[in-house]
Order: sequence, then C-alpha cells, then structure tokens
Amino acid sequence: MTDELEFLSVHPFVRSIAQDKVFGTIFGSALGDAIGLYTEFLPQHEAERSYPYRKFSLVSPTTPIRSDSHRNKFERNAWTDDTDHALLIILSYLHNEGKVLPQDFAVRLQIWIDQGLRCLDRPPMGIGRLVAGVTKDPAFLESPEDVARKRWIKSGRHVAPNGSLMRTHPLGIICVGFNLEKTFWTAANMSVVTHADPRCVVACCISTALIRGILRGEVLTEADVDTILQQAYDWVEAQPELLNPGQDEELTPPEVAGLLDPKEFERYVYAQTWDDLKLDAAQQIGYVYKCLGSAILALRFGIRQTAPQFPISPDVFENIITDLIMCGGDADTNACVAGALLGCWVGYSCLPLTWANGIVYKEWLCKKTERFSRMVGIAYDNAEAVNENDPDTAPDGGKGLLSKEELDRKERDIILMILNRDKERKEEEERERQRVRGKGFGKWLKGMSSSGSGK
Repeated sequence: MTDELEFLSVHPFVRSIAQDKVFGTIFGSALGDAIGLYTEFLPQHEAERSYPYRKFSLVSPTTPIRSDSHRNKFERNAWTDDTDHALLIILSYLHNEGKVLPQDFAVRLQIWIDQGLRCLDRPPMGIGRLVAGVTKDPAFLESPEDVARKRWIKSGRHVAPNGSLMRTHPLGIICVGFNLEKTFWTAANMSVVTHADPRCVVACCISTALIRGILRGEVLTEADVDTILQQAYDWVEAQPELLNPGQDEELTPPEVAGLLDPKEFERYVYAQTWDDLKLDAAQQIGYVYKCLGSAILALRFGIRQTAPQFPISPDVFENIITDLIMCGGDADTNACVAGALLGCWVGYSCLPLTWANGIVYKEWLCKKTERFSRMVGIAYDNAEAVNENDPDTAPDGGKGLLSKEELDRKERDIILMILNRDKERKEEEERERQRVRGKGFGKWLKGMSSSGSGK
C-alpha cells in the first residue's frame, strides 16, 4: 500500500466504508442518469404535469416514462450517454492496468460516437454537439486537445457545456491516493480532450477533488466543500495553459482574466435553492456551471440532512435527486453528476432499492466497480482478479467493430423501435380521448334524463 492510501488502515471499518462509497459514486451517478431521463429537456412545469406524484420506480411496477420522440430512443430502465462516457474512463483504466491515458480515452470516445458501448452492445444515444464535432474532426486522434481548443476558439470562447463534467466522477476514485495537485491535473487533462473552456476544467477539478476528499474522510462539512471550490478555482486560474488554452497572444490580460469570472462562478456554486439555478432556462440548460451548481447544491442538502443521522435513510438520496430532476432542463446530466457526489456521500448502502435493484446491467456494473476498486487500491487486493483478462475492457469491447452493414441494420432497428413506440403513444392518446369523450357524453345523457323526469 502506498503512503497516500495509509488512511485505509487507520481503522478496520475505513476500508469497507470507502468501498461502499466507491459503489455509491458509480451507482449513484448511473441511477441519477437513468431517473433524470424521465424529465430531460422538459421545462419544469411540463415535468410536474407529466409526473404529478413525483415518485419514480425502476422495479415493478415501474414508473411509466413519458412517451415522446426523445425518450422513445432510449432503452428502458437504463442509463444514457453520460454514464457510458464515464464507463469509457473506467474500462480504459482497467485495460491499461491502472493508468489514466487521455489518448486511450479519446480512441474509445471516437469508437463510441460511431458504434456505441461495444461491450454491452449499446448504441450511441444522446451525443452532445461539441463532443460530436470534436471527435469527428479528422485530426482528433492525432491531437485531441488541440482539436478541442481550436473548436472552442472558433466558437468565440463562449461554449462551455457539461459534457466533460458528466464523465469525470471515476477520476475522483482513481485520485484517492494522489495529492491535490496531481488530482487537479488528472481532471484537467481528461477534460481538455474535448472541452477546453476553463469553466469546464474548473468544474471537472471540483467534482474529482470532492469525491477524492469524501473517500479520504477529508470532506466532512459544507466548509470543506467551500474550501475545495476555492482551491480548484484558484488552481485553474493560476495555470496559464488552462486559463488561456493555446496561449493566444491576441487576448489582452483583462480578456484572459475574463475567461473565468468569479462572480459567475459564485452565483452557481453558492446557490441556495433549485430555483436560483434556473435549470430549465431555454438555450442554457447544458451550461456546465448549471450542472456543477446543481451537483454542489445536492451535496449541500445531503450534508445538512445526514449530519445528525445514522444510519442514513435511503430517502435522502431519492428525495434530493427527485427534487433535482423535477426542475427539468438537462435533468439526466444534472442528476448524473449530482448522483455521483451524493452517492459518494451516503454510500451504496443508502441508495433507494426501488432504483438500484431495477437498473439494467446492474450485475455487470457491480463486477466492473468491484474490479475498479481493487485496481485503485481501495478494496482488498486480489492480484488474479485485478489482472484478469477481461475482454469487456478492450476498446472494441472484445466483440470487434461493427461493419457498415451491421451499423445500418442497427440504425434501421432503432428507427423501427422509435416508430413502434410512437405508434403506441398515439394509440394510447386516442384511447384516452375516447375515454374522456365517452365520460362527457355519459354526463350529458344523465343530465338530460334528470331534466326530463319532472318528478
């Protein structure tokens, strides 16, 4: 065991608690992602109209998901692209025997854009505009960071979506034995593969450092959260190559400084209510600070609600994530990032069973998380299990890449599925209209009968 992991030997319970929190991080994020799909891209009022009972279940009887052109694309009771991208980091780490290799992640991401998550035969759904544009650039694999930077500059240095933040939580587990400086660099180097904006880098540094700190028992209060927020912000601000990607000499010092606005940052990370974040604001739902702010607020609520409690009620995670997704907006990504932080805080043992027991691929994810935890050094080492030959971790998932004909066939199958689901939705709507119309006609007949009797 390295000196940085000595904290695991302080008490016999520490390792088991840390292990529970690792599972809480990975599953908390995946569950937030899956539950968030229920309201993704809806305005808050429409989310409330669609799910008036504010209760969701992934086990039978499962909560019916709103049927529309967006949700009909996705597999039921499963996570979306957010968790897929996080899994690419985990699988890369396992395949490369405990090394974080941004270049290897870039290869996997480009494969995912075209073919999806091959090890689970999942198609690529929910591709972000920036990620798609960067990864499809012919020069991407040659220099991912350079392509991402040039695309960001071409946008006028304004584009700061949440695509790198949503995948970053496994890094917090990987960095549990790193010092804070190495933790920040690990997060930054993985962000700039696709997202060069310093706001995206700051957000990734914060998420990674908070998970690392919770696992190490160093983040115990909101004051500790605030310390990490400031440390990450100050660190990125002090790195010229991160604050001004490409060291553009055309920018004046005030323009460079303006790329990170402290007031803008504080407005989101110190929000007091969900309403403060305006998560469903049109044209802004994918902004990285909105996602970061919602995750920080979820963690704050978790800290406040669990400080006097032991054991922690599963209602804490469920209620906070439900409140978050009912705000609408980019709900699956917001809940994915928030679920990682909150799941790390409460641990897997305190996740709601009506969610955890119903998510698709649960056993597969358990096995990968267990091996991931051993590789990091948190779970007890089992050299044979850690170094096992797992074809799932290969870039092609051990299944080979799909041919053009196979991809075309899968695309046709997906289109057919969407059309069938849309047909079912329209038929259900028509049945509902007929039911309401019949009910109204019955009332009219009853009224006519009463008025005609005269007795």
